[in-house]
Amino acid sequence: MKNKNQRPSSRRSSRLAAIQALYQLEQTDHAVETILDEFIQHRFSLLQEENICFNPDIPFFQNLVMGVHKNSVALSELIEKYLTENWRFDRLPSVMRGILLAACYEISHEDLVPLPVILNEYIEISKEFFQDKEVSFVNGILDVISKNSRTTS
Repeated sequence: MKNKNQRPSSRRSSRLAAIQALYQLEQTDHAVETILDEFIQHRFSLLQEENICFNPDIPFFQNLVMGVHKNSVALSELIEKYLTENWRFDRLPSVMRGILLAACYEISHEDLVPLPVILNEYIEISKEFFQDKEVSFVNGILDVISKNSRTTS
């Protein structure tokens, strides 16, 4: 996080950890269960031991990572549908793919979370990894997907 003294919400912590877990899943040949266990048993406790402001909602984190993992083909196809013809989903940076996948999973599967909250959360997370141009790209893709997925609440 950019400001270590500012404590993110447990949901934002979970979303950020999910992006990192999805990155690790894509970069390694480890099973999703192994990565989840590593985060829960080791990474989260190390962050707390180092007194880093990070307090994830573990069930939400697990649901998000597993949901993206199980639905990755459909989610990727949804995202690719809104990319320009010069771009393919697999050409996007890995972290950006994770952000878009997680956001699209929440948009399509987490009906109790209002769309503006989901969009804001992932825009803020994208700012942790990217500059303005890429953040605007993420915002544009998520905006069009959200408008075509369900009504804002």
